[in-house]
Amino acid sequence: MSENISYEVVVIGAGPAGIEAAKKLADNGKKVLLIDKHIGGNYCTGGSVVSNTLLHVSHLYERFVNKTSNFVDSECGHQHNFDFKKARKHVEGVASKVVKGFLDNLSSSGVEILTGFAVFKDKNTLTVMKEDGEEYISFEKAIIATGSNNMSANVPSTKKLLDTTNIFDLESTPKSVVVVGGGFIGTEYATFFKRIGCKVTLVEKSDSLLGSIDSQIVKEFEDQFRKSGVEIVKGVSVDRIEKVGNKTIIFLNNESKLEGEEVFVSIGRAPNIEKLKPENAGIKFDEKGYPKLTKKLKTSNSDIYMVGDSTGVNMFVNWAYMSADIAANDIMDRKRNISADLCPRILKLDPEIASVGMSEDEAKESGIEFKVIRHSFKNFEKSVIHGTIKGLVKILYSPDNKKILGCHAVGNGATDIVSTFAMMVQSKMPLTRLEDFVFNHPTYSSVLGDIAGKIK
Repeated sequence: MSENISYEVVVIGAGPAGIEAAKKLADNGKKVLLIDKHIGGNYCTGGSVVSNTLLHVSHLYERFVNKTSNFVDSECGHQHNFDFKKARKHVEGVASKVVKGFLDNLSSSGVEILTGFAVFKDKNTLTVMKEDGEEYISFEKAIIATGSNNMSANVPSTKKLLDTTNIFDLESTPKSVVVVGGGFIGTEYATFFKRIGCKVTLVEKSDSLLGSIDSQIVKEFEDQFRKSGVEIVKGVSVDRIEKVGNKTIIFLNNESKLEGEEVFVSIGRAPNIEKLKPENAGIKFDEKGYPKLTKKLKTSNSDIYMVGDSTGVNMFVNWAYMSADIAANDIMDRKRNISADLCPRILKLDPEIASVGMSEDEAKESGIEFKVIRHSFKNFEKSVIHGTIKGLVKILYSPDNKKILGCHAVGNGATDIVSTFAMMVQSKMPLTRLEDFVFNHPTYSSVLGDIAGKIK
């Protein structure tokens, strides 16, 4: 057992949030220790690196299978099947390059790395379990960046269920997949399975998919998702799952049944903090089990911060970087006025969804005065070239000072459009400034010129 080793800042968790915080603090002269079993964490093994890569390759696959006949002369009639073994190898290659980039950045910043598993011993001390024993680490400040885990479905099943951690247990493309959970991850994997040729049924217990996204945008998404071949079943939950021969039967709580060759479960994620023994450090939680945090992401122990998924605030990667920036700047006593509400969200679905700021429902609940611009776009050059159907952009703004309160879009190009509005929201730029900009052509952002003419 070694004596206590002391650091100015200890970061627990080496995913994007932890690495960003550690690098920023070390670049500004702090003595920083980063603790984790693996650099990259779940982000690289079952998180966004995996899902984003699969969404990308499945998009390429679908375009190749369905669109190349428009310009490729082929009389061979070969069938091109999605290869899970090759896809896994490709994903692993992407992940290894991401990890190498992380390691290069940490090395150049002088961040020390300790491989092991940390638990709190007291308010300013950690015990780190390593392969060769334990080590005590003291800190002035600590940042928890341990990410999140899949929530358990707690559904009796005689069939092994798929989730983000075992997707590559598949050796071939299933004919049909039932996806349980219509949140961000569920809709992403429903999109993936649809693209590689599966018959997809998406089951959501609430009355709407993507509950935190503007309801009008979600309705448009659901309409287009159904037209692309996905069956959506809402307002029901799964009672049990049974494997019967080559079939899997999903029994629902309304006494109906669904069949699918495979079942993929994603009912949400929860902060991965329980094993840290946070109670030893005086960290308190609310009635829902989420940490009590200040706007600067301090816990009830003022020397300990939480960032990224572990906060429970937001589980998008850009929030990981934003939250790391908030915590690091507070530790360095730098003022940085940025809010989690200004963090944009994008979903590379079919069609895309992107969002920043308040939804219309949230604006109504807040009681503030606002106006709405709705702009549908279709059959302009960029969308026709890409063979897409249509899109909708929705902007909420204050009628007196034209301040943008929120922007939401659905359709291919949604991410490009909302990225522009996200910068305007974060820089407090009024909506009227759109009239001053000239946008590239042909791009999806060119529709912003049309929106400028609707401002009143």
